[in-house]
Amino acid sequence: MPIGAELANALRAFATIENDIITFGQTMDASKASAFVERRREMAHEFAVLRNALEQEPWLVDRPERMTEALRLLSAFRASNSINQAEWPTIRVRDDPAAFRIAAQTVAAAARDFWRWVDRELGHMR
Repeated sequence: MPIGAELANALRAFATIENDIITFGQTMDASKASAFVERRREMAHEFAVLRNALEQEPWLVDRPERMTEALRLLSAFRASNSINQAEWPTIRVRDDPAAFRIAAQTVAAAARDFWRWVDRELGHMR
């Protein structure tokens, strides 16, 4: 099913910042700490943009049960990400990147659930 341009753009922008954060988390060192903080801010913003785009998508508006599922999965992803950020401030990520990568697996699982749903229900691959 084709989705609207607003949602497609929001999904692409979100995927871009998500991939940037993953890369930073895998290659973190002291020189990247401030950029990592900025990426985290951008991701928080993109969560809000994506939620708004989902709520405005006509195909989902016409299918409230799917809208509920989309928002539930996005909320689970966002909550997992927020908990991870609270438990792993940038300085801690910088000082122990290996442990951070392990801790980030809960966020990765929530992300996979969300993106699988997006692919299956909206026909949009990350």
